[in-house]
Parts: sequence; C-alpha cells; structure tokens
Amino acid sequence: MEVWKDIPGYEGQYQASTLGNIRSLGRKITQIGNGGHEFTRAIKGRLLRPGCSKYDAHLRVALGRKTKKYAGSYLVHQLVALTFLGPRPEGMDIRHLDGNVQNNAVTNLCYGTRTENILDVYYTGRAWRKLTLQQAQDIKTRAQAGESTRALAQEYGVTQEHVCSIKAGDTYRWL
Repeated sequence: MEVWKDIPGYEGQYQASTLGNIRSLGRKITQIGNGGHEFTRAIKGRLLRPGCSKYDAHLRVALGRKTKKYAGSYLVHQLVALTFLGPRPEGMDIRHLDGNVQNNAVTNLCYGTRTENILDVYYTGRAWRKLTLQQAQDIKTRAQAGESTRALAQEYGVTQEHVCSIKAGDTYRWL
C-alpha cells in the first residue's frame, strides 16, 4: 500500500511515497503580474516524472521553479529517505539495499557507511563504478596527452563530460 507524506521543507507543496514516488499537491499561489498587481492562480497536483542523473542512473525530480540548470533538482532517494527515515546522520550515505539505485521504495533505503553502501552494490553482482581504476588512469594519461575526449568517451562507453572530469581530476582525484 502506497502511503504519502509531506517532504520536509515542502509541506503542502510536495509529497513522497513509501513506493519511491514524488508528487506535487494542488495549491493556489499569489504572483505579481507585469503591471505590478497581484493575482492568484491554481496549480494542479500531479505525479512527478523523474529523469536520470547525468552521470549515473539515480532518479531526479525538480521541485519548485528552476532558475538555473540544476537549481531545484533533487535525487528521489534523498527526498524519500528524508521524508520517511528522517535527516541523514552526518557522514552517512543513503544505501539502496538491493543495489538498484532506481528502486527508491522506503523498504529498500537505509542510512549506512560508505563501505556498507559499496558492499551492497558488490553483493548484488554490480560494479561500483563503470570504469576500472586502470581504465580511468589510461583515460587521464591519454586525455592529458591531447587525445580527443570524444574518441576516448566512445572507446570506454562513457560521456565526454566524464572524460573531462577525469582529466581535470574532479573524479578519480587520487590518480
């Protein structure tokens, strides 16, 4: 049975469900028009359709008005965990117990250490990262030597942005 509860900080506007869904609630908002006069308009509530994160398979939804590229964009598992498990303890990760980052049901989420989070993925037979450390090192070396990021991305099955982030040291910093 799906249970809905207000997302902390968005009470009366957005709710998360025990099955990992996010919805907006019907509400009336007051705005200021071009002539400087206030008016009220109704917003219909609806189930939000999540999109995939750019670098991994985590699901995201936008809450509120987006003014910047990622402003107002939240990971669904973080919203569900905050709503049903409470605030995340400092230094803890949100774990997906079955290793599937798209299964955001509250029964699949819990707080735990980074090590426990990584082990959840390995226990289910998945890899923590798409690239091995050797592949990431090869990409970094070849990209810094001037090889095309597009060619490297195609060869390793990752995005050009991922290659650039490896080259710049934003990911795999220790290499």
